[in-house]
Amino acid sequence: MQTNRLIALILVVVCFISAIVGVKNQQSGIISADRQDYLEVVRLSGPIAGDVGTLAVRNRLLELVKEDRVKGVLLSINSPGGTVGASKELYEAVKQLREAKPVYVSMLDVAASGGYYAASAADKVYANEGTLTGSIGVILSNLNVGKLLDRVGVEAETIKTGPYKDILSPYRKLSEAERQLLQGLAQSIYEKFVADVAQGRKLDPKLVRSVADGRVFTGSQALENKLVDAIGTEAQVETALRSAAREKFGLSEKDKLPLKESPPSLERIFQQFFSSQVRGSIFDLFPRRSLATFDVPVLLMPSWMLPQDLVVYSELGKS
Repeated sequence: MQTNRLIALILVVVCFISAIVGVKNQQSGIISADRQDYLEVVRLSGPIAGDVGTLAVRNRLLELVKEDRVKGVLLSINSPGGTVGASKELYEAVKQLREAKPVYVSMLDVAASGGYYAASAADKVYANEGTLTGSIGVILSNLNVGKLLDRVGVEAETIKTGPYKDILSPYRKLSEAERQLLQGLAQSIYEKFVADVAQGRKLDPKLVRSVADGRVFTGSQALENKLVDAIGTEAQVETALRSAAREKFGLSEKDKLPLKESPPSLERIFQQFFSSQVRGSIFDLFPRRSLATFDVPVLLMPSWMLPQDLVVYSELGKS
């Protein structure tokens, strides 16, 4: 029975990939046939992690550095944040793209923590009045189930090569030395977060630090605290970006600069196909590794806001 299900799954995936490749090729042909300059919108949605979705967004931003017909980029963000490394990758990609052409950010429902990290590197940042943003900070969290295991008569045994290899083990409390080590780790990442935001936004680091205590702001509050440049809808951001692109490249009003969606990435669509909703029915065919075999990720957002798969499969410092 499992063999039949696996064969059916493979056939579905092959058909799916064939369809996407066909659509992608067709769209590429349309774009190549139209040689006019334009603006491109790139969408960053959902939790940020070192997966194909986030990396596809990063790769597209870097590709746009060299695409001469793209005169400006609208980065639409709807993300609560995520892991440190992936957020930094996006920040650096936006920073590099900004040197070549105008990059404007439009914040939707939420652009917090790692989402704000990426946004802060842009030329201009717009939010809606009801956008939730900010949440500048670093968090490591873990559950201690040691007392529960004691009550049911289960004892954990660990073999390790160093005193810190099982740090944040769910089977025991943190030692004071471990707590200080992790606090230093979080503080180091936090300082870099603050410094990058200050550099991207051209703000005094002291001003950024004064609001970088993990709190979340509405769009209006973020504007008051200089975390965003203006309040506006995505359509208003598009208009402002078009004006900035014309000014930077010496274009006239005759240059329409239409806004086009970023070409679909096969990896991003493939990831959506295997989303957490689909995993429950498909990935049950395969054995899953225990949470105890993975280190806890350092996050720029509380772990309970992330899909469980991301928490389980994110790794830090494997050795």
